[in-house]
Amino acid sequence: MTSTVPSKHRLAIPDEALSDRTAQAADTLEQFLDRHPEASAASLSMRLGEDETALDVPVDVLRLLARMLAETASGNAVAVSPVDAELTTQQAADLLNVSRPYLVKLLDERRMPFRRVGNRRRILLVDVMAFKHDDESERRAIAAELSAKTEETE
Repeated sequence: MTSTVPSKHRLAIPDEALSDRTAQAADTLEQFLDRHPEASAASLSMRLGEDETALDVPVDVLRLLARMLAETASGNAVAVSPVDAELTTQQAADLLNVSRPYLVKLLDERRMPFRRVGNRRRILLVDVMAFKHDDESERRAIAAELSAKTEETE
């Protein structure tokens, strides 16, 4: 079920049984959060296990958990990593689904911030995700423009 990614990052790769179990958990948690909108700014107290250990969990964390469960239920791998995590060029390239040499070219062109550690480059996860978001937005805009031009010519 779990495969190791370099460093301290863990990637949960769901199999069919895990997807089925998490679908039910995601539904239950989302329904609970929908039924209790008054808890949106607070934390919720939960009882865990047979000894009913009390646990206060911020609602924002529960919403994140519900989203992770839903993604896992859909068969998608989920990785949890702090936003200030630094990635190697290979890890960043893998996340962007590009080659490492292409990523290095982007860094050399200053299209994404990075820092050097010795002769190695390190990129903040938050910067990689911002680049990915901007790149996807740009691609969508280009596709929409091309689609509009195609409709004009028809």
